[in-house]
Amino acid sequence: MVAHVVMAQPDLTSHHVNYLIWRYLQESGHGDAAVSLQRAWYPDPQSLPFARHIRTHALVSLVQKGLQYHELESSLDKEGNPINFTPSEYFFGPEPFEASALKRRDDAGTDQPAESPREQATNGHSTEAKPRKETNGDESMEVDEESKGSVDGDGDVSMGAEEPPAEPTLSTGSSAGVQISPAKAADLAPDTALLQADDHVITTRWRPRDSTLLAAAGESSCSLWKLSLSSAPVQNRFLDVKGSGAYVSGIAWDAVGSKLAVATIRDMKGAITMYNTEGNVVDLLPDLPRLISGLHWSDDSPRLVVVASDERSSELALWDDNRRPDVYPPPQAIDSHVYDLAWCGHNMVFACGDGAVYQCEVDNNIRLTKTYTSQDTETAWAFLRSAHTPSYSVAVTASSTNSSIWIPTHDIVIENAHQDAITAIDIRPVEPQSQHNSTITVASYSTDTFVHVWQVDLDTKQHKRIHRLRLGSSTPALAGSFSPDGYALCAVSKDRLFIWNAERGGEPMAIWNALSTDQVKEDPDHATNGQNGHAVPVPDRDLSWDHDGKKLAYGFGDQMAVVNLQR
Repeated sequence: MVAHVVMAQPDLTSHHVNYLIWRYLQESGHGDAAVSLQRAWYPDPQSLPFARHIRTHALVSLVQKGLQYHELESSLDKEGNPINFTPSEYFFGPEPFEASALKRRDDAGTDQPAESPREQATNGHSTEAKPRKETNGDESMEVDEESKGSVDGDGDVSMGAEEPPAEPTLSTGSSAGVQISPAKAADLAPDTALLQADDHVITTRWRPRDSTLLAAAGESSCSLWKLSLSSAPVQNRFLDVKGSGAYVSGIAWDAVGSKLAVATIRDMKGAITMYNTEGNVVDLLPDLPRLISGLHWSDDSPRLVVVASDERSSELALWDDNRRPDVYPPPQAIDSHVYDLAWCGHNMVFACGDGAVYQCEVDNNIRLTKTYTSQDTETAWAFLRSAHTPSYSVAVTASSTNSSIWIPTHDIVIENAHQDAITAIDIRPVEPQSQHNSTITVASYSTDTFVHVWQVDLDTKQHKRIHRLRLGSSTPALAGSFSPDGYALCAVSKDRLFIWNAERGGEPMAIWNALSTDQVKEDPDHATNGQNGHAVPVPDRDLSWDHDGKKLAYGFGDQMAVVNLQR
């Protein structure tokens, strides 16, 4: 006699049920509901130990089998003899249900007729012994009598005894927060103007509150591009230092867009010239005895912080356009090369360097008030962004070398945020009604072909990755940022532009492809995240949004793409 050992299934827990519901919501297109469940329940459902064993459409298949068991149980008495099974004993009641009679959310308020009725189902099952449709949210899936593997409209295979485990949902998609089946990404090519520059484009900057004037700088030239819907773009090349031994190291508009500051370097000395919107010189600032690597205007005053650095030390100099002194006030010395700087509110700036982030107060001059030292004092903190609300002032920095993110103001570290070099970071703009919330959203870009979106609670010091957005095989993310209103998130590679919905993630809403890559000239020696970001061995790319997020300028090689998003 052969003994048969029956292995008991593990106890069903709320985690099992929640995971099945979470997967069902993703697979049926209810992305927002899936994200809400994930945030309220568990930050990373795919990390649960049983997740890799769950097949596609598992919840529907399990419910289907449960209904079959309910019908079988209700049709037998205690001795196992058949009894009459009436409609009043159906699990969902005797009333027939026509899913086609319900209006979908997208069709609400329209007068379109309902679809023709399908075959009625009894107790969730078809009365015919043939494959039938089971309603799955907004879609329908094939589920046969024995739940053999069958294919739905998206090509996914339902749970079947002979099918191998399906690839986890979040590895077939890109977003760690939600997997949906979106419409095809919009092609931005018809609404894109491709401009031919005279130099390798290093920096692009829209004039504040003006979507018709774009400043662009290369190593040896600066231009103002006048854009119009009724005529071709007009280039005003107002600066050309090629062959003079000088080169352009940065450009920046003042807060009101009346002046464009242009920094040039020659013989290890820096000079700053102010130009108006016509490209005419209106002011000359005092020279600095160092290389100028950054120009940073305040958002709400005519004050400019100038970063002048060499390999070992830096100086932060303040220029107040209202005061116009003959010389700069005493600069603030920093015992490190400063890679990036950001204003935080009206009277504060943060700067990042080797092993530290520096907090400075700004009034009539600029002075260091606090130094945050990282655990590894050799780490080069290359990129920096900041945010200021009534509830907090926060600085976020990232290292290209160890791919970590550090929030020194709140003692939070995200180690190994990527598997390869970080090329850019950004903080999502905060809506006015959310300014008293302690949660921020940070995007990080990497040559590992991914953009990661992080949600960080500054009070609890907890963080989680809510989106993992993939650009494509061998497609590094070289730069990126949130739109000014925080609605969209963009990233650029060597010759492509991707735009996502910042809240939903998932697949891109829109994509732009360069018409030809033959003209793209590579130059790995430039910064990738702002005017004085830390250089990494990837091609330089630059992008900027206009003030209301309706246009994007994308510089690549000696070309610029101006993308019109208003349509």
